[in-house]
Parts: sequence; structure tokens; C-alpha cells
Amino acid sequence: MRIRDFASLATIGITASAVHATTFAYDNGTTTVAVGPPSSFPVNPVTGWGNYYMSDPVGTRITKLFAAFGPNFNPTTPVTMHLFADPDGDFNPLNAVLLTSVTKVPNQVGGSVFTTFDITPTVVNGGFFVMCTAVTVKGVDKPAAGDLTGRKDRSWYFYNPATSGMNLANLGANALAKRVDQVLPLPGAWLVRAEGEAVPAPGVLGMAGLLGLAALRRRR
Repeated sequence: MRIRDFASLATIGITASAVHATTFAYDNGTTTVAVGPPSSFPVNPVTGWGNYYMSDPVGTRITKLFAAFGPNFNPTTPVTMHLFADPDGDFNPLNAVLLTSVTKVPNQVGGSVFTTFDITPTVVNGGFFVMCTAVTVKGVDKPAAGDLTGRKDRSWYFYNPATSGMNLANLGANALAKRVDQVLPLPGAWLVRAEGEAVPAPGVLGMAGLLGLAALRRRR
């Protein structure tokens, strides 16, 4: 085998080993509870629900977001999924910074079926928050699908009047912004996920570059 071929294969091998797909989830894939605004609310709200995650140590390039929805939810209602970065990485998203959003009508409500929301690949490093929002009818809609066996201290719940919309610039300023184990009688983990790839470490990229340079010099 020629050295340039070996270097090319080595470069591909290093890149492939350094980049791996990661799915961020706290649920087991099955909805055991669905949550929405109670009829006691004075107005119909925008409801928000989301999970807090930590990236790979070198950072993660997020490419897809996923959510499953409760059966008692209008299947034609658009849902927006948001990706936030949390600069202080304290497992509290109330000061998180919005990076990107995408809106879609769910493929299905009920049945623990996930809808995929493709986003522009976005790098997060440290704490990040994945959140769904939808305009809901009080006492009727229960869009937030949860898994009661999942981790309870990383899922959050939000309300704000639909006339005002969800405050995405300051999540803590919404009418309700609480961790689920602090506000819901049956807390669990939302069926809200993210998928991405670990960002290659600088040393790996440098080695790949050196191998490529060595192959080029040999060819000369």
C-alpha cells in the first residue's frame, strides 16, 4: 500500500473514531403520564416542557431534536422545539440562551411515537436545554408526554399566557417556570430528546492534518 493511501485511511479512521452519535434522553420510550394546563387557569397558556442535558466533554454538534406527545392534544397544533445553551452549566435553564428553534406539526399524538425536528447543526458545550412549546387549551390539552420511571430532576415545566407568548429570552420570567419535581404531583422525565455528534478534540484534528501533510510530501 502506498504511503498516501495509508495516510488517507488513517485520517479517515481517526475521524471516524473521534466522532460518534449520541442520543440524549432520560425516558425509556414509553409515555406513562401526559400533562397540560388545568381548567383553573384564568386564560389559555403557551405550555413549555423540556429537559436539561450535558454535552460530550469536548462539545456536541446537535443535529436533531425529538418529542413524543400525549394523546389528549389537538394533532393539528404546531409545536416548536428550542435548543438553548446554559452558560453556567448549573442544571438550571432559567438563564439559558436560545440558539435555534424549529416548528412542526406532530407526526402523531399518543402512542409514544416520536416526531423528529431537524435543526441546523448547532454546537453546544456544557449544559444545554431542549424545550417544546405549544399554544394549549386549558383543561383540554395535555401535550407533555412523560415517563414516571425517568429521572425527575432534569425536566422542567413552563406556562405563560398565550396572549403574551413564551418568554424565550428569559425563561425565568414566565408565569410558571419550575422543575417537575417541584410542581407536579406525578413528576417524571419528558419524552424530549436530542441527537448529535461529539466535536473532535483539537489534538485528533491536528494529527489528521499531519498525516495528510506527510502523505502530500511523500507524493512530491
